[in-house]
Amino acid sequence: MLIQAILTQIEPWAGSRAAAWAWYQTYPIAALGGLTAEQLIARGKADEVTAYIAHIRQGGYA
Repeated sequence: MLIQAILTQIEPWAGSRAAAWAWYQTYPIAALGGLTAEQLIARGKADEVTAYIAHIRQGGYA
């Protein structure tokens, strides 16, 4: 499932699954229009969310 994959990717930064879930639901991603990952996924923009996470994991800036 896509949401689980995203949570798994961000859990190391967040520190726990609960914190990753909170990030997914509440953190506005400025680079993606200030929407949360949850909002973006709901709008069919999963590719943008996964690309953003990949960018951050490679050391890029938010």
